[in-house]
Order: sequence, then C-alpha cells, then structure tokens
Amino acid sequence: MMSSFNKLLFTLAIVACSASGNAATIYGNNFSFSFEDSLTNLFGTPSVSGDSLIFVPSDFSTLSLNGNGQAFTSSTFVVNIASLNNKSINALALTETGDYLREGAGANLAVGGELRSVDLANPFVSNVSKITSGPFAETEFGDDTADWEANASLAFSPNTNSIKVTIQNILRAKTSAVGELAFIQKKFVGLTVIPSQDVPVTVPLPQAVWMFGVGLFGLLSVSKRKKLL
Repeated sequence: MMSSFNKLLFTLAIVACSASGNAATIYGNNFSFSFEDSLTNLFGTPSVSGDSLIFVPSDFSTLSLNGNGQAFTSSTFVVNIASLNNKSINALALTETGDYLREGAGANLAVGGELRSVDLANPFVSNVSKITSGPFAETEFGDDTADWEANASLAFSPNTNSIKVTIQNILRAKTSAVGELAFIQKKFVGLTVIPSQDVPVTVPLPQAVWMFGVGLFGLLSVSKRKKLL
C-alpha cells in the first residue's frame, strides 16, 4: 500500500500538473499575453486584436432595488505581457464600456478599480492608474439602458520589455428608497499595449571592410594625381 508520505507527494504532483495546465498564451502583433485561463473570473476568455487584449463579459453586473442599499460586484484579471519583434512597451490604455439604469433621486452607480503594472525586471516598483468614469445621468422609467465608459492609462519611461498587469474592476449600485432602481453591467474591456518606435539595428562592419575602403580611397587619390600631372 502507498504510504502517507507518498500519497502526499502524489497529490502535490497532481496539483502542480493541474496548475501548469491552466496557463495560456495568446499573441498580438508585437506582444504576447500569458495568463491562467482558470482565473479569468467575470472577465471571460480574452482574445487579441492587433496589440489589444479584448474581453466581452456576459455576466459582470450588479443591481440594487427599492432601497436595499449598496450592492457590489468585483473581479480581477492578471496577465503577463512580453515584447516581440524588437518592440518594447511604451504605454497601456484601458477602455471599458457597458450600460446602466438609474431611476430615482437616491439611486447611485459607480465604476471603480485600478490598472496596475509591475516591471518583471524590477518587481518592487509598481505603476498604478485609477479607473475613472463620467457621471451616470438618471434614466426614465421604461427607457432603454444608457451607455457608460471608463478609462485608465499607464506610461513607462524608460520603456519596458516585460510586465505583469492587474486589472481590478468594481461595480457599485445603491438605492435609498422604495421605487428606486440602480443597475449596471460591464460589456467590454480592452487593454491596448502601445509599442515603442522601432529600434534601429546597427550592423558593425568587419575590420577588413574598413581597410579595403581606406585602400581603395588611397588608390583613387593616386590615380587622380597622375591625371593632373
């Protein structure tokens, strides 16, 4: 029979294999995006368009009705971004959109969270930008939902080649009285990586080429002198 110690090692091996099997990498034009596909949470499975990581959540929402107070929904996604094709990371731009209903003077809605990056070459230095949205105007009873947008951005100076990025999202809905409605849903998340300019490649010439050039210049000079004489 298997000893308790061997059972423990066997269990740990299965867990390790399962964890490693969850890793996924997808490729854009200039960058790769690596993440745990079991930890996409409410964001859903991402895709890539150009150098943008795209999410289309289907169930990222929160609701408060009839003075039930505050309701929160939150989710976090973590991705490693690495440069390809001789490009480095100049900046990140996050855009989120969705729709909402806000009915009643005491109803309130908010989009919160942050965009955070850690340079993998210097992990003790982080860069943070708060996610901000515009005001949520009151909608009328029976109206269609209204649209909202939220944004965040990060810039890197000097540029970096490999970063870990965390997108933390929070949706909040609040009602204070009977008859009020506050509903908000996130329907799109786009994280765009802005590359640096192409890095010029200088190819050093061998010493023999330089010597050949100097010798050729000397021969041309001598030939020109003879013609003048």
